Amino acid sequence: SKHYASSSWCLDELTEILKCKKEYGREVIPVFYEVDPSDVRQQRNSYEKDFAKHQERNRGKVDEWKAALSQVAGLSGWHSQVTSNH
Repeated sequence: SKHYASSSWCLDELTEILKCKKEYGREVIPVFYEVDPSDVRQQRNSYEKDFAKHQERNRGKVDEWKAALSQVAGLSGWHSQVTSNH
């Protein structure tokens, strides 16, 4: 969603999900709810603003979180803005 990146808890969970994908071959299907996957991949718009806030509090994790979002945005998933138009 638009403010997914505002939650450090969600971002920590995402990194764990991707570790399970890598270590155990788990399938990951991202859901892009009212957000463009390219905004997630490139951390634009609300993602950019949310990460600016994280830079102050969670500086050590920001690069890991950004990499995880870029990785998951490159996976095939469900995009609500595309699906709702059909």
